[in-house]
Parts: sequence; C-alpha cells; structure tokens
Amino acid sequence: MTDLNTSRFASRADHFREFHRLSLSRYHSYSELYADYLKTGMRLFDMPTGIVSRIRGDQYTILAIEPGTTGLITGDTLPLGETYCSVVVSKDSTMAVTHAAEDVAFNGHPAYRQMQLEAYLATPIHVNGEIHGTLNFTAPEVREHPFDEIDIELIELMAGRIGQVIEQHQVDRERRDAVKRLRDNIRLFESAFEYAPIGMALVSPEGRWLRVNRAITKILGYTATELLAIDFQAITHPNDLDTDLKFLCEILAGERDTYRMEKRYFHKDGREIWVLLSVSVVRDEQDNPEYFVSQIQEITAQKRAEAELLCRQKELESVNRKLKLLSATDPLTQLGNRRALDKRMQEELQRSSRTGEPLSLVIVDVDHFKHYNDTYGHPAGDVALRKLAIALKQVARITDTVIRLGGEEFLLLLPHTDEAGCYTVAKRLSRLVSKLDNLEAAITVSTGGATLIPAIGTTHIPEADALLKQADDALYRAKQEGRNRHCQSPLLTC
Repeated sequence: MTDLNTSRFASRADHFREFHRLSLSRYHSYSELYADYLKTGMRLFDMPTGIVSRIRGDQYTILAIEPGTTGLITGDTLPLGETYCSVVVSKDSTMAVTHAAEDVAFNGHPAYRQMQLEAYLATPIHVNGEIHGTLNFTAPEVREHPFDEIDIELIELMAGRIGQVIEQHQVDRERRDAVKRLRDNIRLFESAFEYAPIGMALVSPEGRWLRVNRAITKILGYTATELLAIDFQAITHPNDLDTDLKFLCEILAGERDTYRMEKRYFHKDGREIWVLLSVSVVRDEQDNPEYFVSQIQEITAQKRAEAELLCRQKELESVNRKLKLLSATDPLTQLGNRRALDKRMQEELQRSSRTGEPLSLVIVDVDHFKHYNDTYGHPAGDVALRKLAIALKQVARITDTVIRLGGEEFLLLLPHTDEAGCYTVAKRLSRLVSKLDNLEAAITVSTGGATLIPAIGTTHIPEADALLKQADDALYRAKQEGRNRHCQSPLLTC
C-alpha cells in the first residue's frame, strides 16, 4: 500500500512538473504550442491521439492533431454535432470517458457510430470568457484505469494555459494594431497639421502658442520659434482682444466648447491683418481644458473688398439722395418743385382728413414779370425770383412747404392754417416783397388762397387739384382786381 501511494505521488509530481515546464515555455508559433501540449498530454494521459480544435457556431475545425497519421489533418472542418466535443460544448465542462459503449451520453453519438472511439478526455478552451475550442484526447480501446481527478485537473490547467496564451496573443495583436493605428493617425495628424492650407495652432489655456504650422507663420510673418516665445495677446489688435478673451473665459468656465470670430492681428511688419478665427477646446480625462485648437484663415483681402464695397455703397446712396433731392428741387431757387408738391400735398390732405385740422395753400405770382424780364434781362429776372424765394422761406414755418410751380409762380402749403391764418401769411409776404432791395426795380405779387376744413374722421380725401383750382381762381380774381393784392376763395369742406 505504501509503494502504491509513493507511486501515485511520484506520478502526480511528474504530471505537474510537466505542466510547470509547459507554462514556462515560450513558443514561436501556435503550431509549436499545440504540438508540445498534445504530445505531453498523450504521454501523461496514455492516449494515442490528441486534438486542439476551434469551435465557431456549429463548425468544428482541427487546429492541431497528433500524430498526423489518423486520417484527419490540421484544417479539417466537421459539423460540431458529429464530434464528441459537442457534448463538451453543450455542458461547458470536462468530459472523461473510459468506455463510451457503456456511457449513455456517447454510445448513441454519431462520432461513436462512425469512429468507435472508446476512451475520451476533453475540456473546453476558454478565451475572454467564451468557448474558443477544445483540448481533447482519444483512444479506440477501452481504458483499463479510469481518469482520476489529477488527470481532469491537469487537462483543465493545460486548456486554461492555452486559452491564456491565445488571449495574450490577441491582446498583443490588438495592442500592436492600436499602436500602428495611433502611429498612422499621428502621422496623418502631423501631415494634416503641418501642411494644412489654413493656419493651425495649439494654444495653452494661458494663451501661449504651443505649436504652429507653416501656414500660420506665413500669415503672421513670424517664425515658429518667434511665435512660441510669445502669447497671442501680444499680436492681437486691442479692439478685438476683449471679445477674444471673453470667449476663451466662457470655454474655461465650461459655458461653451467652441467659438468663431473675425479679428485682427498685427503682422510682424506692423500692418493689420484680418483673420477668421475658429477655436475649439481639448479636455483631459477630468474634463479640464488641456489646450485650444485654433484655425486661422486670412481674410484681409475680403475685408478690404467689403470696406471698398461699403464705401461705394455709401457713395451711391449719397448720389441717389442727391438725385432724389434734385428731382424734387428747383435748380434756380432751391425750392421744392411740382414733383415735391404732389407728394407733400397728398400727405397733408391725408393728415387733415384724419385730424380735422384746416389746410390752406397760397399761390403766388409776380406781377408783370414778363415786362420786368424784357426790360432788365433774364439774369435780372432770375435774381428777382431768387430773392422772392428767400422771402417765401422767411414767412414759412418749419411745417410749411414752399414750392416753385414754374416761371414766376410759387406756392405755400400751410398745414394747421385756417382762412385768417392764410390771409395773414399772404399779407406778410406782400410786405416783405415790397421791401426787397438790390433789384433793378421794385416788384409786387398777387396771391390767391384756398382753405380746406374737413370733417373729423372723414374717410373722403379731396383731390389736390380741387384745392389748387380754388387757389388759382382766387389768384385770377386778384389779378383782375388790379394785382398786388390777395384774394381768398370760399371754404372747401368735405
């Protein structure tokens, strides 16, 4: 009995020495790894055939087989259901069978009917928590001695070690792939950064340039070394600095992640350059700002073109205003012309109808002006008309409108003015005209007045021609009655 125990202990020690060797061994390929484990297992378990398989779905693929004379070869693929390993996979546990013909799980199995394998020891190989395949050993003969716990423990240790090697290989491969991708990405970033057609810069949270590309040195005129020795504030136009810093503070406070603005830098040669600046933040694992990525496009030419366009637009608006003014202005007297009267008359008629306030107008005609022109000449006549225009402006209020209708005929449009007010303005004008000096001869004027008294809230707006005709009729009477006088037409109501 003592000799038996000593033999079993020696056998166990031999088994685990072998496993220790396997665990410390380094292999150049999976084929070396599988061959060593299979040959060692065949010797330790006293089994003639060993297989390492790969299980994918319902497919069983032989990764390695020892010896290579069994009729099966590496790479053979079988339906999983036609192999004993389907039982191992379904139970996800080690199977140890010494006499398959007497085992209910195997004596009816397709693999038993086809191959008559009696002894079978197999266990799953786990990789990353999933069944990757199996480590199995088979024999066509019934095994004389059953597999014991040492056999089961050893095959599980061997399968576990194979799984660890596969896992480590996958990790190493993924790490190598990740490193390669990282290096590729770094190369791509370096190339994209350095040779980007727009300025690119990495900037610290304090505003110092950390890295700049070729385009930005060309835009700003500084070398990379010169830029890295300063901060962006040093070359930012003072009128744009506060806005730029405000955006950066909002990023540092977590209120935004990006911003975009037009700003000015000072070129190394001292001139101002305009750029379109786009800034985004890169944060660390604690979500703290690590650095800013700045993209800079020079838009100096664009801004110059915009400024020139704006200047031309203002010039055009000024010319249009002048043209509009000229189109409504009499060139001799600088008073409004008939076109200006039409617009102003319509506005005042609408206001008078809406408010119920009276509206008056006075038509003014220079007496015997043809004789004056014929006697003293047209230049003298023009002087007389200009002086009359000044007198008209003197009697007019800021709300009144003074118009030259043509020739020697003028008009005063008097809002908020009743008959009495109309008469007063006409008489005052007559007195001023009589006192005009520096003329070749004294002149007088005849005036005709008309007044509209609308009903409050009326929707009827009288025609401007009706009011003009009444004033013209009154002027005609003034001339018939001897000139140098004012006549007032009857009230016009609506």
